[in-house]
Amino acid sequence: MIFLSEHTKETPDIRTDYLTGSLFVENGTVGIQCSNGEEIYLGERDHIEVRNGDEYHPVTTREALKAKTVEGLALYAGLYARVMLGR
Repeated sequence: MIFLSEHTKETPDIRTDYLTGSLFVENGTVGIQCSNGEEIYLGERDHIEVRNGDEYHPVTTREALKAKTVEGLALYAGLYARVMLGR
């Protein structure tokens, strides 16, 4: 049932031309891994929002690289994100 709930939250994002998937942070880069497995690397001009519950929070690539957990892991890595690519 959780999968269906997540899917219904993702559909409006896709309809409004966002790329959706899981944010990843590795080797000094930030990207989004889409549900089909494609990895898209992001830059400073891309508009990134991560979902926390039912709310979206904007995050820059610089913030995604710098924000760490107490254990030293990337804070935003693995979170659902939607991205509008800079044009």
